[in-house]
Amino acid sequence: MITPVASALLVGLAALPATAAGHHPSDDREMGDGLREYELAAAALDPAAAEDPGATDELGSELDPAAATVCAGGSTVKGIDISKWQGNVDWNAVASDGVEFAFVRVSHGINTFDQYFDQNWANARAAGLRVGVYQYFEPGQDATAQADLLLEHMGALQPGDLPPVIDVESHGGLSAATVAARVTEWVQRVESATGVKPIIYTGRYFWQDYVKSSAFADYPLWIAHYTNGCPNLPSQWSQWTFHQYTDSGSTDGVSGNTDTNRFNGDLATLQAFSSIAAQCGDGTCNGGENHDSCAADCQACGFISAQGGTVDDGESCYVFHGPQQWWRQVAGSGQGGDIVWTGTTKSTVTNYAEVLFDFAEAGTYRVEANVPKPYNTSKQAKYKIQHSGGLATVVMNQSTKNGWVSLGDYSFDAGQGSYLSLADATGEANGLGRKVVFDAIRLTRVEVSESEVDDDVGGGGVWGRGEGGEQSCAVVPDARSGAGAWALVVLAAWSRRRRRNR
Repeated sequence: MITPVASALLVGLAALPATAAGHHPSDDREMGDGLREYELAAAALDPAAAEDPGATDELGSELDPAAATVCAGGSTVKGIDISKWQGNVDWNAVASDGVEFAFVRVSHGINTFDQYFDQNWANARAAGLRVGVYQYFEPGQDATAQADLLLEHMGALQPGDLPPVIDVESHGGLSAATVAARVTEWVQRVESATGVKPIIYTGRYFWQDYVKSSAFADYPLWIAHYTNGCPNLPSQWSQWTFHQYTDSGSTDGVSGNTDTNRFNGDLATLQAFSSIAAQCGDGTCNGGENHDSCAADCQACGFISAQGGTVDDGESCYVFHGPQQWWRQVAGSGQGGDIVWTGTTKSTVTNYAEVLFDFAEAGTYRVEANVPKPYNTSKQAKYKIQHSGGLATVVMNQSTKNGWVSLGDYSFDAGQGSYLSLADATGEANGLGRKVVFDAIRLTRVEVSESEVDDDVGGGGVWGRGEGGEQSCAVVPDARSGAGAWALVVLAAWSRRRRRNR
């Protein structure tokens, strides 16, 4: 029998406009659409609802008074999740609004690929956010095929990326045992491919009624419960990692209501959580590896001694990303007898390089880039330097340089986690025919007095000075630390993009 409360809820749900939350097409839903319906139905069956109809406000209340709420352990960090239903997002504005992380939808099952995914994934990374990919999971479809679709479009995880997310809020008419088995298949496929434990997104009632499995208790939980207080969890978990606490938040750069989330920890904890677990022998020195723990990947590569060191292109920790056809390697110039260059782009990052460092000792180091002629025609190359104080951007007119150029003095922590990156997105249209050149990076230990330190530069850098003591570059501070500086962009526009300077 449908109670008056349930009847009112169903009428209210049916009255929502077709584009409202929970009423996107059944094969093109965003995060939370299914949970709103299931949690409403569960609430209608809750005896407490008859006495307190306000307690059935979608996901927005403690629907089960007997369930223990689990509060954050201390500080939390703000984030959002996004799909095509938010349209074009200004990710730089998002990053400036106190948002530190974001999850972007790749697909709903295997049939609906999110056409905004590529630009969201790339631009959110480029804006300095820690970014993860989520997939609205359909247990009635091939679980491995869904996982492979996510893996294909996501690509290799980079330092600063968050683990992939399986969005579990659809049962497809299957039994709880079958749903749990399909979730297991997806999770095992993604975990084996990435080396990290995926995040489980779900709601208390949905998981307890339609999955019922405790096999994922050691996987990070992202709980949906719309409340300003502490969320209720499925009985299979004792702690949460992310909490989606509203679907009606407001964020600069996003049109309309925004799903808003908390990370259970401070920024340093989020940074540690987003570290990618690298596999020794994969040819890349990152994810916590160093020359001691994995000589196969990090043997002397990127190692900066107490006095300093140099990393040249061609070493495994000088990593080039993007389509190979846009990279040009030229012999007879630069450090070590060769350089690499690519054409500039106006705003879209297509090709970029990262230089990964491994410091023997913490200290202040002068960072220099070798900028040889004649392939240095960019007038606003943007170097990004991740140091202990944050992420600094140094804009250089390469066309006026020839040789070593100072990018400034910065404080670095011992070990890994610091890097320098440079991308083709300089703000100079490709049609101008300009080139940005990539060559060796040199770090030299320096002693800096307190009066020389510019606190405005990320808390850890000072203005770079070139030959003759003249200021050579403009430095722009960015307080977000540990975030990937550029993103690997795989766009259909590649086929249309002409490189007149090649």
